[in-house]
Amino acid sequence: MAELAGRTGWRLAVGQAARASLVALSVLASACGGSGSEAPPVPPSISLSAASIEAAAQGENISVDVSNGGGGALSWTAALAEGVDWARISSGSSGSNAGTIEIEVAPNLGDMREVELTVSAAGAASGTVTVRQADGRPAIELEAPSAELDGEGGSVTLAVRNTGVAPMQWSAALPDGVDWAYIASGREGVDAGEIMIRYRLNSGFDRELPLRVTAAAAVNSPQSLTLSQDWFASSACTFPEARGGLLEQMKRWYYFNDEPEQQARYDGLDIDEYLSLDELLTELRAIPRDLLFSQWITRAQAEAALDRRLVDFGFYGWTALRIDFNTGRQELLHYQVADVYAGSPADTAGLERGDKILGLNGKRIADIAFAEHVIDELGPSDEGFEVSFDIEKPSGARRSFSMAKAQLDVPAVPEEHARIFDTGAGQVGYLHVRGFWGDAQARLLEEFAELNAAGIKNLIVDIRYAALGFTQPAEGLATLIGGPELYANQTRTVLSRRVHNEQLRREGRDSTVWFGCGAFPAPDMAARCENESSISDLENVVFITSFLTIGPGELAIAALQPHENVALVGTRTLGKPVGRYALPFCLADPNDMDSRQAELLPVAFANFNSEGFGDYYAGLQPTQGCEVLDEGLSLQFGEGRGSRPFGDPDEPRIAAALRYLETGSCGVPAPSSAPPYGMAVQLGPGRSLITLLPDQ
Repeated sequence: MAELAGRTGWRLAVGQAARASLVALSVLASACGGSGSEAPPVPPSISLSAASIEAAAQGENISVDVSNGGGGALSWTAALAEGVDWARISSGSSGSNAGTIEIEVAPNLGDMREVELTVSAAGAASGTVTVRQADGRPAIELEAPSAELDGEGGSVTLAVRNTGVAPMQWSAALPDGVDWAYIASGREGVDAGEIMIRYRLNSGFDRELPLRVTAAAAVNSPQSLTLSQDWFASSACTFPEARGGLLEQMKRWYYFNDEPEQQARYDGLDIDEYLSLDELLTELRAIPRDLLFSQWITRAQAEAALDRRLVDFGFYGWTALRIDFNTGRQELLHYQVADVYAGSPADTAGLERGDKILGLNGKRIADIAFAEHVIDELGPSDEGFEVSFDIEKPSGARRSFSMAKAQLDVPAVPEEHARIFDTGAGQVGYLHVRGFWGDAQARLLEEFAELNAAGIKNLIVDIRYAALGFTQPAEGLATLIGGPELYANQTRTVLSRRVHNEQLRREGRDSTVWFGCGAFPAPDMAARCENESSISDLENVVFITSFLTIGPGELAIAALQPHENVALVGTRTLGKPVGRYALPFCLADPNDMDSRQAELLPVAFANFNSEGFGDYYAGLQPTQGCEVLDEGLSLQFGEGRGSRPFGDPDEPRIAAALRYLETGSCGVPAPSSAPPYGMAVQLGPGRSLITLLPDQ
């Protein structure tokens, strides 16, 4: 019993502890809202993923995440502020508990704006999100590949961008009075675009070129970007040093220095007033006898001029201007093709003598503004450089095409143009001489050998466009025409006398040039001259001339006039009885002439023939009754008439020359008045190539 009692006591003890625990649990349950006095349920709560969102000005889709941060169920709706038409809820305008609201934001074309998104739910406080959209008004951004322009000239392309959203119409301009650069393309545009500026060599102090881009709606209009161009030879000498060097060379070498007027120019000169070499040289020229003949050129230009190879399209021509002589107003009409080189890109493209180029790169010639800019539009002498052309044939037919520049070897005396005509005066030889450069001497020897073998006694030499070259090939031409009677058997006949200013004369620089095969420097060429090519007893020679017959061609004519029956058909020559030397200046190394960065080509001597004639500054006039206009200028003949090629006996100037040889008269009525147009002759990109060759 005692044992049992003990066990019973244990059980009683356990029961009491259990009852105490039940009481404690009951109290705890009551405190936690259990049976008895229960706690209220937790309400739902709106939780949003952001209080504000920044939207791009370009417009975009944004999202807001909604979740229930409380208890129970959350049934919510979303709405944007009333009256807002640039943002809308595209999905998720209502939901339960968690969800996503998608908002479509339209592009902003104006100032910064904002709208409030409100999310509401019964039994819960509303939540808001502010949506702000960036300013979308247009803004100009300008960018150049470099702010430094090449001192030797070239082109630069700048990028224009609209960093806003609203459309931006813009226009670009350079300051008034800038004559060394112009906008070749991209004067105006919309939003993104490019502005191409062509600029010329800097022959003076460093200079700046501010470009201004304006857009009426842009928040930052106008915007400017300033480009700078250093003096082209800054690595070798300063501009003041080069300017002084040019002046000293002129004071020593210039042919007209003996004249009081020229000395007065030097005496009254304040060299610091001249901001470029061009300005200084313009002041020193003895106009009109030195009609832009004295020039200076860069080393690169000199080397290019001496290289027979030419990178170009392969045609030659000029811009035609219509001039109102009452007002002086000039209108650019077109670019006239005068000669096309066989096998060139122009020849392959079907360009022909007499064609008019009406447009380049989609721009009308008449809209390019200046004649020199036509050449700029034709681009640099880079192989593969492509330009689009709009042309009109003499028939009136029009066509468009593109062609790329290629390396050419242009013969000075084209073989395809040489002819022998059967006429009432017997066989007449015809040669077209493009210029006195490169292979001129070799080609003249070849053609004269054939003419001599054919026994011709009358000759037509077409030098109407022979504006370029050296004197020595012209002396060779005169020798071949004059024949052995002027130099054989130790005969010495003066071809020309070269006369300098008094200072150089005292130094013994005057010289005499004689007819003879020494004009051909290589021994084999001189031998061919003596044995095959010189024509004996030539009866008549007719030169076809124009205002582009300059320098060497005029020298040959003047040299032959005392010795041969010489006639001129066409129009008067330009008038250049003077010659130039190439004098280096601006040396990177004072002891090395090859380190020159520039050359001065001053008029340094005058040419006189054996009779002392050398005063043809006004040009050599055509023979009486033989003034014939050039068919290559279709303005003279009206629309629809073609231009006959070189070597065609029906070409007006060739036909007149043949008539003269047959009858002694060209049979051409004198022009009644000056034609209502002018011409700006363009012989190559940038500077005219006339300026690029010394005369020896």
